[in-house]
Amino acid sequence: MYTSARNRAQLVGVAALLAAACAPERVVGPARTDLSRLGASVLSSTTPFILRGTIIIPDGVLKHGYVGIADGRIVYVSDKLPDIAGAVTVNTHGVILPGLVDVHNHVPWNVLPRWRPGRLFTNQSQWAADPEYRRVVAGPFDHLAASHFCDMNAWGELRALVGGATSILATQRVSCIHGLVRNLDFNSGFYGTTELDREHVFNVLRLPPASDLIARAQFVGAARSFITNPFFEALVIHVAEGTDPAAEEEVTFLETRALLNPKGVLIHGISLGASDFQAMAATGTALVWSPRSNLELYGATANISAALDAGVEIALAPDWAITGSSNMLDELKIAAQWNREHLGQRLTERQLVDMMTSVPAHIVGIDDEVGAVRPGLRADLLVIGEGEDEGDDDDPYLTVIDATAANVQLVLIGGVAMYGDRPLMERFWDGPDLEEIAGAGGTKVLSTAAAGVGVAQIAARLQPALAAEGTSLAPLVEP
Repeated sequence: MYTSARNRAQLVGVAALLAAACAPERVVGPARTDLSRLGASVLSSTTPFILRGTIIIPDGVLKHGYVGIADGRIVYVSDKLPDIAGAVTVNTHGVILPGLVDVHNHVPWNVLPRWRPGRLFTNQSQWAADPEYRRVVAGPFDHLAASHFCDMNAWGELRALVGGATSILATQRVSCIHGLVRNLDFNSGFYGTTELDREHVFNVLRLPPASDLIARAQFVGAARSFITNPFFEALVIHVAEGTDPAAEEEVTFLETRALLNPKGVLIHGISLGASDFQAMAATGTALVWSPRSNLELYGATANISAALDAGVEIALAPDWAITGSSNMLDELKIAAQWNREHLGQRLTERQLVDMMTSVPAHIVGIDDEVGAVRPGLRADLLVIGEGEDEGDDDDPYLTVIDATAANVQLVLIGGVAMYGDRPLMERFWDGPDLEEIAGAGGTKVLSTAAAGVGVAQIAARLQPALAAEGTSLAPLVEP
């Protein structure tokens, strides 16, 4: 789509201009424990290892395949057992696929319980101003963020992790956030130094209103600078979130200002028509589809048939757990249901899985690092299964689509086992390094040594603070 240039110098101030023009959420909070990942203690960080299972690869499926991992990267993928000196083999009995890449979420908000508005809206600004929303969601969030933001963000990342995500977009530029999963906007680990590892993927939460001509002009100038700077990978814009003329005007604005481009990624796009998608396809602009939240708030979602007709790349992401899905696997089921009931099963099972792995990695310019099970890429991997024969006889794509958080056997980030079933995690970590996670299905554990923080610790701090706001802590996994 375009060439990555991770070693080129950053042009100072472009992202700051975009931030000023678009006024995205920026919340400052106190520092929390550094969540930088450490080496494993049973399998040391220098020990290569081999995962065995049914592997989803770019060209299809390897039954009874092997993935060799060394120094945090994939070094071997084949149906033959590799001869890697000193490697330990771990038989997963599951489906091995790329870790899920979530390019549309609002992480710290996911500490709050689900909101069911009970009515539909025509634009984002309507529900954001709704008194009930202000009382049960926005008010508590604003009050808590000043003193508990870092724990809130950690809980949101935990909710993503237990659902199979290894990368996520829409965390905040706060020094305490280092990532339970890879933070694509800040501290992804792809770009070397901390100064260089920021805002390669820029997330614009909303366009300035059409009535604010000065802010719109600032946005255009900053966006064009961003687009033409080879240092930046993707410009992700929330646009056309609604069904009224104001939502459609946002797309027209981008088109008439020549801001559709190969680095462009539009989130929502509910009011886009066939001509809009044709313009997106002609310029290489991609779409992020978040059906559950769209349907909950607006009773409508993006015209996926028109987007497919035009040839637009489409990624799938949950938006947030407030009105969207609890995690990526849950959103995958919503998309699969919509595909059956409204698209005539036009999307294949493989396409649906790709919409959460290779496609989002490609559209935000990180497919040279993650998004596929391929030698040379980072070992950000997910293992799905239910039993010893899972993944050997069934369609592995359907296995993934049907999976819930209970079926997440193992999540690796950079070759480090972060989370999964205790028997597999104990191949990588000593018992004291593991904390059991209640409510995730089966005996799931988190490596507190890798995460640098415990789930019970976070919950113990958040629960009384949320109770003081008249609400409760959202579960890591919804029923």
